[in-house]
Amino acid sequence: MSRVIWTPWPGTATEEDLLLLVERDKRLCELIDGTLVEKPMGSYESFLAGWLITYLNIFLEANPIGVVTGEAGLMRMKSERVRIPDVGFISFARLNGVDFSAERISSIAPDLAVEVFSEGNTAAEMQQKKLEYFASGTRLFWIIYPKARTVHIFEQPTDEPIQILSEHDTIEGWTVVPGFKLELSKLFNKRTK
Repeated sequence: MSRVIWTPWPGTATEEDLLLLVERDKRLCELIDGTLVEKPMGSYESFLAGWLITYLNIFLEANPIGVVTGEAGLMRMKSERVRIPDVGFISFARLNGVDFSAERISSIAPDLAVEVFSEGNTAAEMQQKKLEYFASGTRLFWIIYPKARTVHIFEQPTDEPIQILSEHDTIEGWTVVPGFKLELSKLFNKRTK
């Protein structure tokens, strides 16, 4: 409840209200059934997402197969909710002629959605996001747990991940971001001091 925005009144908010908060006030919010909900994101979580975006963009510079979005990349789900994955990848094959640069809210859900678990998140919230992403066309979902230094990987909206990787493992993009590989030690061991 502490993350709910009360103006406009919950249940009455629109995409325009969301865009106003995001663009004018620089507040990261998601639109859930007419209610604006602030997206929790700590500095370290943002730092990890930023490095993952960097690694993906370096890969995509040499392998131009899609676009990457960050923690302000608004995406409309099939449910008409608007979510903001911390990192999103949309393939050019899925964009299929859509002018991504002209959309304030992407009409296409990401092929790969990544959420970095923050202190304000809950397991139930991650489960709901996972269901929405997959129902909207996402093919791969990663949840990064900074404190545990692990990544949970899902290929479908099951309760249990198909893989749990530690900082000693290498994460791969499989058929979603084919050829992408990242040693997680490079992500989790970045200097912060």
